[in-house]
Amino acid sequence: MIFLHNRWNFYNPVSLYVGRGCRQELTKHLHGQKILIVATKRGHKQFEEDEFLMPIVDNNFVTWMNSVQENPDLDDLQYEINRLSGLLFDAVLAFGGGSALDTAKVINVALTSECANKSLRELIQFSEFQKNLRPSPLYTIPTTSGTGSEVTPFATVWDHKNKKKLSLAGPAVWAKVAFVDAALTDSLPLGSTISTGLDAINQAAESIWNNNANGITLGYATRALILGFTALPLLASGQGGQRERDQMAEASLLAGLAISHTRTALCHSISYPLTAHFAIPHGLACAFTMPAVLRHNLQAEDGRFAEVALALTGSRDLDGLVESFDRLNESLQVVSRVKEKIPSLDALLALKAEMFTPGRADNNLALVENLQDILKSSWAAK
Repeated sequence: MIFLHNRWNFYNPVSLYVGRGCRQELTKHLHGQKILIVATKRGHKQFEEDEFLMPIVDNNFVTWMNSVQENPDLDDLQYEINRLSGLLFDAVLAFGGGSALDTAKVINVALTSECANKSLRELIQFSEFQKNLRPSPLYTIPTTSGTGSEVTPFATVWDHKNKKKLSLAGPAVWAKVAFVDAALTDSLPLGSTISTGLDAINQAAESIWNNNANGITLGYATRALILGFTALPLLASGQGGQRERDQMAEASLLAGLAISHTRTALCHSISYPLTAHFAIPHGLACAFTMPAVLRHNLQAEDGRFAEVALALTGSRDLDGLVESFDRLNESLQVVSRVKEKIPSLDALLALKAEMFTPGRADNNLALVENLQDILKSSWAAK
């Protein structure tokens, strides 16, 4: 039995289309409109070569913002906002991985008339300002599996000068419609498949060991773990195909739905300085401490971990649950990949003070007073 709060709510306003080929449904929503499409240069090319998406370009008045960079920077985003300022769009379309989707979210909010005299930093710092905003309808098409950004009210922004992760969050950030079409991930490179897949798995896990969890989020997150633990190792080993791509797309979506309510927790909080200082891909940085954080949270077991263990391993044995996370990280060489970026344990421990992110670390189910044991255990893992 799981003991959770007796009263809870769940809200997510994003309309969903899911499945191979579902992206062709986008043409029913966008016709004869002024559209801003946000993508990378590679995504721009992929979009215009796609038989289902090309009609969007042919049948609408399109402006491209195709300079998206991985881990979008505060100053770069402000430049694009200034460049596009004064232009009016009927809709904004985000096409790509998490960075493209987050960039589109930020630009869509910042281009509202009410934000004309406000900097992006101000919008991030004073999120209550969003309550009265009416941004253009945002349509999201993820091409990775993934961040789940298509269904969350958050957008990650990096202040690279100060090596800080920021977040634009609030009701104006939600997309209107998301199209989760796994066919767009079939050609995703191995490194991106592993990193984004680990992000999805970690988001699901962090939604489980979370003070904000409820029956709906636990169901989404547990299903996401089942799919991710099955599909990602097969894709990483070269044995996976369309079925596994479909499973990872669903896992990413479900994890995104879960964290749209709970947000993430300690692994993500620890990960931000790892990415900021050592350029470790986000999913790897999150997964690095996942087994150790799981062990730490077991001290707050209220029945939820036994249920997850049963779903993943066929037994309620908690040691078996921890072992399954250890095996996943070992099979994907998470620790060795991270150690390629961090010169020493001392360099890792030196960042402890930056690893407690308000709104993330304090979501963690078990109280965290000292990160050192978690970091040392993660460093020593296989």
